[in-house]
Amino acid sequence: MTKTITIAMLLTALTSAGCKKKGGGGSAAAKGRELPESVMEWTPPGAQKALEGAWKARMTLAANMGGSHSMAGDPVALDIKAETATAFDGKTEVQMSWVIESPCTARFDEALTEGSMKGGTAYHEVQFVLKDGKALLGDGGVGFKKGNAWVFCVGGMDSDGIYIQEDKAKPCTRWGEKFGKWEQSEGVCKWDTADGKERLTVGTGDWATKLYVEGDLLMTEQFQEETKLYEKVGDFATAKQAVVAKNKADDPGEQAKAAGGTAGDKSTVLGLIATYAADKSLKGQTVELTAEFLNSNHSWSGDKHFYNAIVVDNKDTTKLTLACHTKEEVAGFTQFDKVVVKGTIDESFNKPSLKDCTITKAP
Repeated sequence: MTKTITIAMLLTALTSAGCKKKGGGGSAAAKGRELPESVMEWTPPGAQKALEGAWKARMTLAANMGGSHSMAGDPVALDIKAETATAFDGKTEVQMSWVIESPCTARFDEALTEGSMKGGTAYHEVQFVLKDGKALLGDGGVGFKKGNAWVFCVGGMDSDGIYIQEDKAKPCTRWGEKFGKWEQSEGVCKWDTADGKERLTVGTGDWATKLYVEGDLLMTEQFQEETKLYEKVGDFATAKQAVVAKNKADDPGEQAKAAGGTAGDKSTVLGLIATYAADKSLKGQTVELTAEFLNSNHSWSGDKHFYNAIVVDNKDTTKLTLACHTKEEVAGFTQFDKVVVKGTIDESFNKPSLKDCTITKAP
């Protein structure tokens, strides 16, 4: 649960634990990964039915893990049935099994059929909670009140796990996963008030997770934001159409063409973005184009420094930029100066960039 729909990889396929449904929903759990029934009995009634159906959701499928640049995952359409789910990323449909793995997390298991991980399994996890009988999905930390007790699922560097606190005055119990098995320990849970709201802090230090009470629910700010990325819809076809539309709207090539770029033109920023989107084989070619200087930046790691000039076609297209990675610090330019950049086409965040780049003022 370290990010929305976390993906964990195993080199060998896991064996399912018979036909037993875990927590009242989903597919058979992978053997060795089942939480004890004493924990699963906290699962809200109706959780499976609330999750079943068609969703506009987020998930980075195994085939796209190298290219995704969204922390929340890529847009997908999900069709969740009793024990199986179908995911569609705009191009490919993937069949998965799924399980309610804890009282507030569901796990989708994707069989790996290609590449060096062939025969293994990708695990995609999402946190959930029920509000008025409807499922809210997201990540970061969520929980609910049951009687005097609180049950919550938390992501984080040192606090990742499933927690049960039977009373605020009592210690909390943490179930954390280690090497594919769940282990029990005492958690670190502190209640206080912040900005007029009850707050639960799980863990310590900079990586502590902070959840806020919303009625009978506990939610991190991250979870509240990410619920906007998940929407239950009437049918799978509607969800698939939404993913196709979203991908098109977010595609740099489509954005560049909408702004006036032409595929096949490599002499402008918009043209190069549109051209690269249509033909990724351009990577490695040398290109020279005239643009306008937007800004520059400088970063470093240890004693290694990285310099960039960011250029655009004009002041009306500043959302579509081209990074020019230079060997030396960029200086001597004013915003919207006409410049000439020359470099080797590379890729950055699904858009073209230029490495070994030079930038000079245009004549």
